[in-house]
Amino acid sequence: MKKLLFTLAAITVSMMATAQDFDTSKPFGFCTTSSRTDASSTYEVTGGGCYTYPVPENFSGKVIELKSDGPNADMKAKIQNAIKQNDVVILNGSNGDFIISSSIGFERGNKTILGINNARLCTKWYITDEIKKALDAAGVPNMSTSGGGGTLSNGKTVNEQAEFNTRQIIINLTGDKSENYQKSGIFSLNKENVIIRNITFAGPGSVDVGGYDLISATGAKHCWVDHCAFQDGMDGNFDITNSSDFITVSYCTFSYTDRSYMHQNTNLVGSSDSEAAGFLNTTFAFNWWGEGCKQRMPMARVGKIHMLNNYFSCAGNSSSINPRKNSEFLIEGNYFDTGVKKYYSESSATSVTWDTNNYIAEASSLPASKGTIVTMPYTYSVIPYADVPAFVQEQAGATLPYTSSEVPTPDTEAKNYSVMFNGTDTESESGYFTFGDASNKHNFNPKFTGKYNGIAYEQGLKMEGSTLIQFTTTAATSTVVIVQSTWSDNTLKFDGTELDVNTASTPEGSEGVRVYTIPSIGAGTHNITRGSGESGVLYVEVREAGTSSIESVATPSDVTATEYYSLDGRRLAEPQRGINIRVERMANGKTVTTKVIK
Repeated sequence: MKKLLFTLAAITVSMMATAQDFDTSKPFGFCTTSSRTDASSTYEVTGGGCYTYPVPENFSGKVIELKSDGPNADMKAKIQNAIKQNDVVILNGSNGDFIISSSIGFERGNKTILGINNARLCTKWYITDEIKKALDAAGVPNMSTSGGGGTLSNGKTVNEQAEFNTRQIIINLTGDKSENYQKSGIFSLNKENVIIRNITFAGPGSVDVGGYDLISATGAKHCWVDHCAFQDGMDGNFDITNSSDFITVSYCTFSYTDRSYMHQNTNLVGSSDSEAAGFLNTTFAFNWWGEGCKQRMPMARVGKIHMLNNYFSCAGNSSSINPRKNSEFLIEGNYFDTGVKKYYSESSATSVTWDTNNYIAEASSLPASKGTIVTMPYTYSVIPYADVPAFVQEQAGATLPYTSSEVPTPDTEAKNYSVMFNGTDTESESGYFTFGDASNKHNFNPKFTGKYNGIAYEQGLKMEGSTLIQFTTTAATSTVVIVQSTWSDNTLKFDGTELDVNTASTPEGSEGVRVYTIPSIGAGTHNITRGSGESGVLYVEVREAGTSSIESVATPSDVTATEYYSLDGRRLAEPQRGINIRVERMANGKTVTTKVIK
């Protein structure tokens, strides 16, 4: 539990708030109140009675911990049943991603869903390159999103030209006349007192088909969604509609990758101008709208919306904060970075208050406020806008250091090694990497610039010949993680079996890569080979439980420099609590990258 203390001189407080110590593991904002105006009308949001990890021994509620059944297993039914029968559901990511075939509903409220060990919930269906090419060929990006349309081959009527053609093309390519792909979301939330924390949500890619959101809150009350990462939602990343009320969204990240096609509309509050008055009161605090976000950050109707200390780095967007009909906005302590030109638009809002403690890199002044001054019915603190980028990038996303005791750190029982590199650092000369045995050499290309978990790896493997990697494992059950950059043929084989691209994931903070996780491989020699096609680049990590046969070819005395990075790629002066990336630079030019949990 991390507390940030600020001096009174550095704090701007709303008219109805007083300064306090700020606790990043404690509910705050609208989820903790029952009125949009009365500060004395409080609410204790507890979820299932516990929202931290490990669960205290004296906790009397029902708790279940789930792991993925494997890269091809649909985990929807198991998760849905766990939510139904337990107060606290812990999703343990140590066995890989949780694949979800369609959105999971809540039958009851008073629940906590908590991720540990980098838990990721991923939609089973996703937009393929084949679909993108067909949409491009039909000219969908230039079609109208407000008129036109027609009747689909399944008999359904669509009133927008772009959506009509998109849906028909997907039906033609997939044969899915029922359009079940539209349900590619994660949670449909319509209950009271629910907490969701420390989970990465990876969607199918945004596309204009009238599909589901990663989380869709419809009629939900007093919910806290905290320290989560949202990426590539089909319709939206996280939408709050249908008289939902008293919601706090804190320390979350929102982004899109090249998996998305169009309609990168990340957060909607209020589905239409006819939303019932008095609801949709929402706090957005310490969130990060980043790469790929185009608009709705958020777009909101009716509710009282608090935009507190959020960071916007969504260069090239078309709209960010967008107050709409009958809404009230208090905007304070936010930071709009260079490239975010379309930072604000307003239409028929009741009141908007722009506090002076906001920063817009592409504007010489703040937008004008509108109507009466907007205040909040709860206590909070505002950090100076200058501190927002570093603070939010450090804290936001699934960054809580929740790991189970069964997952050892790299420095103790298990070893997590990246490829060990030897050789030159110039593109014109070939180098090699080794696993344990110095004679087991493979060529590499030192100019790979892809990203994995936010870290830019400037060295990677260059695919030459049929065998990419051959290595030996000694543990009876090991896990291989293969991170693949952009390839022309998208074909890889592990021990002769072709890897199914549908099982690959794209981690938050990654660019141009697919990640395959192969659990429970036996002891012995294993091969990673490729199909036909052009050369490509890989970053490969082999993770073994117990004693590893894969050891660094360098001794500690060879280390000339040790660097630490956060998962979003920022250089750290020293390791911080949670997961760190340690980079050891060797005298002979090699680089060893290790995960370190502090």
